[in-house]
Amino acid sequence: MQNKQRHPNRLDFFRRRMMFSTSHVAHLLGHREASTFREFERGERLPSLPNAFRLSVILRVPVEFLYPDLYDQLKKDVRAEEETMAKPQQQPLF
Repeated sequence: MQNKQRHPNRLDFFRRRMMFSTSHVAHLLGHREASTFREFERGERLPSLPNAFRLSVILRVPVEFLYPDLYDQLKKDVRAEEETMAKPQQQPLF
């Protein structure tokens, strides 16, 4: 069995908060069937950037609310790289 990377998200929470079915959200995304959206919701796939923005609009929350773990990890990685870049480079003595 292949180990697939999971992408935890809050799509289910926000979809239910809006009282939308998976089919309704899929239709608003432009999909004929809900299978792809269900894969997003289960964390089996990440949406493309345009679809992430569509989901943000549909569910009426910022994208980072939909994928908080991914957002936090990316933010942590970027801040760590910023820290590395901000450290002064020591010049060789000779």
